[in-house]
Amino acid sequence: MIKVSFADVDAEVYLLKYFDSPGPDQRKLRLYLNHQQIIGYCLLTFTDNANCTVIKASAAFLPKHRKGGNTFLFSIKESFKSWLKRPWRKHYYADTMLSPAMYRAIAKNTAVVWPYLGQSAPKELFARFNPDGKNSNENKLRCLVSVKRSSNYSQQELEMLRSSDKAEIKYYCQINPDFAQGIALFVIIPINLQQFVQTAIKHLTK
Repeated sequence: MIKVSFADVDAEVYLLKYFDSPGPDQRKLRLYLNHQQIIGYCLLTFTDNANCTVIKASAAFLPKHRKGGNTFLFSIKESFKSWLKRPWRKHYYADTMLSPAMYRAIAKNTAVVWPYLGQSAPKELFARFNPDGKNSNENKLRCLVSVKRSSNYSQQELEMLRSSDKAEIKYYCQINPDFAQGIALFVIIPINLQQFVQTAIKHLTK
């Protein structure tokens, strides 16, 4: 599934990084099935730093089962549960998003996402969580990072993404035009009460 989902990836190295590395304090895994066949997964890792908890994610689906909202409910529920256990700690999702579609699935459903259209992003958090990253020419934010792999899109799919009129996909392509060459967008999402209230309101007003 890893090799099908990503280009230029060593599956063993990828699995070691996300599934077997000693760093995270906790992992949450959800498998997605279709007639007893595993068609995708979403793995969340939770790592405690000095004064905050950092959440990262890995997800992959077989091509015909890719849907934008596959992982959103699982991710938001597990993040909320983590915050509820220790609300005095700051919680952040801080990880790479390899594709415009992945970014749109999260950004359209979440109230506060950095970077995002019309939202002022805290540069100090990007310097902290993405210290070796590169600045985007569009927003002057250190929100790009070379991961040496990319989503396994066909040329037709790439052309559709680059010509999309969907706001989140268009924005992603503007700030990260080299996403097909192994450059990922580094995304930070604050996990707190304000986030959950505003996200709930966003869904109720749709």
